[in-house]
Formats: sequence, structure tokens, C-alpha cells
Amino acid sequence: MIMKEIPKVRYAVIGGSGTWAGEYPENTGIEGIRILQRDMEFETPFGTTVPMKLFELDGSLTADGQPRQVLTVPFHGFHGLAPWNTPSEQVFWVFQQAGVEYIVAEGSAGGINPLLDPGDVVVPHDFIDMTKRPSNIHHFTNNIPRMNDPLCPDLRNLLVQAAREVYAGQNNRIFSRGVYGNTEPPRFETPSEVRMLRTMGADLTAHTIAVEAYLSRAIGACYAGAYIVSNFAEGVVDTSWQGESIFDCYRDCADKFGRITVKAIAAIDPSKKHCHCQENMIVVPSTGRLSTALPIPADTPAKNLQIFHSRILFFIKFPIKPGSVQLTKPLEWRYFP
Repeated sequence: MIMKEIPKVRYAVIGGSGTWAGEYPENTGIEGIRILQRDMEFETPFGTTVPMKLFELDGSLTADGQPRQVLTVPFHGFHGLAPWNTPSEQVFWVFQQAGVEYIVAEGSAGGINPLLDPGDVVVPHDFIDMTKRPSNIHHFTNNIPRMNDPLCPDLRNLLVQAAREVYAGQNNRIFSRGVYGNTEPPRFETPSEVRMLRTMGADLTAHTIAVEAYLSRAIGACYAGAYIVSNFAEGVVDTSWQGESIFDCYRDCADKFGRITVKAIAAIDPSKKHCHCQENMIVVPSTGRLSTALPIPADTPAKNLQIFHSRILFFIKFPIKPGSVQLTKPLEWRYFP
């Protein structure tokens, strides 16, 4: 159902492989969850989103004791296996319009670090972006995200705490740190690519964290994720696993990962925020604008007028005749006397 309005919410969950096999959040078994609306699709500049869901957590579950509405999108917003270039932009355009401030994600990954076993849960603290996808970040901000602390430490702590509670008494290990090697979907990595990622410091590999992390930063939201190791990456320890086994992993963890994300969202206390996610933006200073079709005056000093357009630097020779230079699009300019 195409929605005419986007609901205003502060909290969002990006579902992935971890909840793929279940009906989220109904499958969590947590009392106090009420579904407000299903099958919500939104028109965006990047295309129509997959159906989303809006649910509410009862105040008895939340850190501030107030009911909390949560917008959730399944499987990272992917439309099957394609298109791969814009689903995240569709999702984050909706999140930006909704006013989302906190985003929890989940998924699965291949283990690169030989110390990791299938079934382990990793909450990464950093990532390596090896994708070749075009960056559409300029559609969300005019500033430059600084990625010195790319994944929100506050949300990471809540995810680790929730995972330890959910997996208490089981053999699954919970890791509070890890480097996620983000490769190009929709295929798995080659053994050589895995060796390269391991040399670069990656502990696990999958396809989604990078774009979600930098678009979260662009819209001013905190973001972190939890990932279950579904298999050994190619060439690591044991590659005799069969493709069907990863789906067995998804079916086994669906309810658990649903509970992890709900518990983490419920535990957020905006009054006790310690991260600096919103501060990690480099504000680009305004250097002035030349409006469309504005002629450069003939008496402009000949020295050092630089005009920038789409990151290309143009040098204009002087003197010039009045009206001889017409700008067809707004351009940034810097004048140094």
C-alpha cells in the first residue's frame, strides 16, 4: 500500500538475514508489542520502497517508560536480488523524512577470522568498504561525514548486552568488537578476496553495513548492527559447508535476533547519550554562489578566480568581455584578491 504520509518516529530497525526466516517483530514472543500498520510502501526519489511495518513498544519495555514507535524494513530494503544500487537510499530517504534518530540493524556474515565459528554473534566496531556502488550521500546532506567512530558505541553496547541476554546458557559466543569487510553483492567472496580482507584486518564479511553506516551519519542518526556468523568465508578453516546450511542458520536465529533488536531499541535512553555520532560531520563552509546564467563582470580582477562544478576546477582567463561567460548551473566560486 502506497502511503501518502510518512509517520514521525525516532527509532528504526533494519532487518536482515538474522530475522529473514521469521515474522518480525511478532516472532519475538515479547509481550507488549503492538503492530500499528503493515505493508507500508513509500514513494521516494530513488523508487518505491519494499513494504515496511510500524509497531509500538509498551512503556513497560522501554528505558524511559514511554510507549515507543518503531519503523522497520525487512532484509535491508532489497527488492529480491535487485536493484542493488538504491534500496538503501530508498530506506534512508524515508528515515530522514520520518525524523529517525536511532537505527539498529542485523544480518549474517562469513567468518574471516579463524577464531570465529558459525553461530557466533559479532557487533562490529569498524568496517572496510570494498564496494563500487555510487555514493548518493549528497542527496542527504551538504556536509561530509567523518567516520572516525563509524558505528555508534552506545548502540553497540546495547546490542552486546541484548545478545548476551538472549543467548545466555547457549554455546554461541558474543563478540563486542570486529571489523566488517563490506564486499559487492549479490555474490560471496573468492578465496583471494578473503585473504586480502584478512590482510587488511577484517574479521567477517558481508554486503550491507557500509552504506547504512554512512547514510545514518548523513541523516544525523545513530547506527549499529549485530551479525551472526553463518559460515566460514571461502578458504578459511572449513569450506565444505553447503549453501543450504546458511538457511538453517537463519531459521535457527530468527526469533533470537528479533529479540536482540527489540531489546536494544527498548533499552535506548536518549537522556543518557554518550556518543558523538551527530558531531562527526565536517561542515563545508559556504564560499558563495553564482546563480544560473549569471554573467561574470568584465572588471573582475584577473587573479585567482576559481570556479568549481561537480568537483571539477575551472580557471577563467581574464580580461573577459561582458556577458561572454554564462553559467548554466549554480557553481561554487572562491575569489582570492
